[in-house]
Amino acid sequence: MNKPFIFFFFIVLFCCEAKTQTEYVTNGSFEQIDSCYGTYSSLSFDVFNWAGCKGWSNPIASSSDLWCSNPKIASFSPPNVLPGFQYPNTGNNYAGLLFTDKTQFSNYREYIQNKLVMPLSNGKNYEISFYVSSTVNECNISQIGVKFYNQKLDDLSRNNLVDESADVTNDSTNFITDTLGWKKIALYYKADGTENFMIIGCFLDSLEVISFNCDTTNGSGLVYPTDYLFIDDVSIKEIEPTSPIIPNVFTPNNDLSNDVWQCDFSAFENVNCSIFNRWGNLIFQSEKHIIQWNGRTTSGNECYDGIYFYCIQTETEKYKGYIQLIR
Repeated sequence: MNKPFIFFFFIVLFCCEAKTQTEYVTNGSFEQIDSCYGTYSSLSFDVFNWAGCKGWSNPIASSSDLWCSNPKIASFSPPNVLPGFQYPNTGNNYAGLLFTDKTQFSNYREYIQNKLVMPLSNGKNYEISFYVSSTVNECNISQIGVKFYNQKLDDLSRNNLVDESADVTNDSTNFITDTLGWKKIALYYKADGTENFMIIGCFLDSLEVISFNCDTTNGSGLVYPTDYLFIDDVSIKEIEPTSPIIPNVFTPNNDLSNDVWQCDFSAFENVNCSIFNRWGNLIFQSEKHIIQWNGRTTSGNECYDGIYFYCIQTETEKYKGYIQLIR
């Protein structure tokens, strides 16, 4: 091997390494473990700690699960596990979370917690992604979210975190209904630099959870959805900020397709969105980073078909345009 070739080799190697993207989640596919439990974990039992599952833990008393090959305690391993039949999205292992109001506990929620490889950087934008699969065919949920903490949460006095707000939540219309395959959830987040631990789960009270395909014939009209989700391949990667995509047509006719006008402004610090009708009357306003308008006024009245106008003000830019509402 001559010297020019050696020099060229190191230049190529350096360029390839320079483009490598940092992964912030420790053991995102749950593959790095010492032992496999092989059944549901009991209350206040941290199966991730027992299994030596690197990076992962159970933050509260509710019993999130780890499904993996070569079980030690019971004989359940993927794809034949107690909640349902499912192959891992990758590798051999995945986690499981139960959401219900049908146990002796109100608002029973399970969560998984990860110690990040390194803290997120203040002002940087990140994509948080993971794959989910449901075990039930009815009353599916959508609002699984992520909350970041500076320190590890370890509180065995709690069975849920519904009194806290997620930092970012899956779109309420993006229901997790697939019981055969895996669905990717992608969330976008602007960090403040205090994020050392991440918790995934549902942070909403049952009365706030929007569910799909539920039977409401029980007399009260209220249904508390019960769902068990498998989770695999959790990832956080830094992304470059891009210009927001602002759609100009949506169809809020309750067919679960394009029912909500939505814009992602999570790359900005401050957001103020105002929507006006053609006479200039303000009908909707939002200061959320993920703007969602369902075609109704702030008082709940249904808007007619037609053209509406938006003005979105951030700390650096102002976006103006029109929206066509078609039912």
